[in-house]
Amino acid sequence: MKKGMINCLITALFLLVPVTLYAQGEIYKVVDKDGNVTFTDQRPSAGAQPMDLPPLSVIETDIQPPAPPPQTAQSAVGESEAPTPGDLRKQFRDFRITRPLQEETFWGTENAVVVTWASAQAIDPSMSVMVFVDGKPQKAPASGGVSLSLERGEHQVYAELRDERNRRIVTTETITFFVKQWSQNFNRPAISPRNR
Repeated sequence: MKKGMINCLITALFLLVPVTLYAQGEIYKVVDKDGNVTFTDQRPSAGAQPMDLPPLSVIETDIQPPAPPPQTAQSAVGESEAPTPGDLRKQFRDFRITRPLQEETFWGTENAVVVTWASAQAIDPSMSVMVFVDGKPQKAPASGGVSLSLERGEHQVYAELRDERNRRIVTTETITFFVKQWSQNFNRPAISPRNR
């Protein structure tokens, strides 16, 4: 059994040792006192003799490896021009909610509030926006805004710009706003000449 294992090790060594090692160096077989066999390119002792290794067999063939499928000019251009999420983050870093304003109060709108967003760069139609109102998500088209019907009180909204694969690119800051309605129990703000 040991002889078979040694033969396997020698065969494995021949497969693993590079061709240049055969041409430039010498291989020595070292057997320690426990019978463990080691192969090395370092001369283990002054009187050590290198092994006689058989020459390598090299077989030439005319078979060519298969060529990769050709890319059409359109697919090559499309792949090179597709922006990465990092590119999109740089491009849309100014993506923000434009309405409502921070701490804005909506009076007498019958609970209707329009949320809008924008960026200095035109937003590609393949992208989308996820609007979070009081923590609840709502999908929206990338450009424009959404009209919401909200109860009276304090609300928070933020938006995420997402790419065509629905990966989050940019998140806006959270905007807090208020919806209030006129009532007999709640005094209206006085109308000043400026508000007329």
